[in-house]
Amino acid sequence: MSDRDPGYMIGDLVQCHYDLYEWATYTFDMDDDSPRYPFYGIVIAIQNDFIDDQFGYERLYIVRCTDGHERFFAYWEMKLISTSS
Repeated sequence: MSDRDPGYMIGDLVQCHYDLYEWATYTFDMDDDSPRYPFYGIVIAIQNDFIDDQFGYERLYIVRCTDGHERFFAYWEMKLISTSS
């Protein structure tokens, strides 16, 4: 975990966006008119495992978004809206 990671908790309501890279392929529509982006949802799990060289050892948060999909975000792609406690 990074020292800058705010340590979101399971149950926190968050706003999320992906850091987009030109070399990557994305499977969701990024139209400006899309009501789904940025994503809003609740943290349902926290994954501390090493993923691969692209993500390194950063903690990934699994967020169930308001459209019903579960997505993975790093802490720098998230903003806290409301805490679960």
